[in-house]
Amino acid sequence: MSDANARVLVVDHAVAAASGLGDDPATRAVPPPPRRSGRLAADQVIDVLEAAGPQALVMARPPWSDASTAPLPALAVVMDIDVLWLPPAIGPAAWACALIASWARTTPPDDLLRRAQVAVGLAGMSSATLPMREWGPDGTPVPAMGPDAVARWCDCAWCQCDWCGQGGMDGAPCPACARRAPA
Repeated sequence: MSDANARVLVVDHAVAAASGLGDDPATRAVPPPPRRSGRLAADQVIDVLEAAGPQALVMARPPWSDASTAPLPALAVVMDIDVLWLPPAIGPAAWACALIASWARTTPPDDLLRRAQVAVGLAGMSSATLPMREWGPDGTPVPAMGPDAVARWCDCAWCQCDWCGQGGMDGAPCPACARRAPA
């Protein structure tokens, strides 16, 4: 697959910085909110989403984890762009974004979405479930596997959500609708 067919990833500035994707050409980071309003400017979000294109994948933490970034997923839904809900904590969200970005250039868009949905579930798992290692400057516990092993596992572990038809990892909240599947 060529870079021209790769899915562009869109993420808020804080997650992009924490994941090391601030300068990645395949990732668009939404600028930080202006100090006065404390919320992302809708015009800037729309500009980033339009530049990313309709096949983009927006990765956003829940609005209750950072209300200033709420316009990003809301506008993506209005513009009919796929939204992937990340874990609320910045460390696991950044790890998931970095992992997904490592797959974005070589994975077809639909396969990338399914892998990403499982990776988000992995990012939120407890260390009692999987062998873990530390990642990033804050030592976020993440699965102790390389990106290729995680990709193969994600391809096998994807389950369809009974509620919205998207999917993710069994027992984890659906990254499309946030409904928790029964384990």
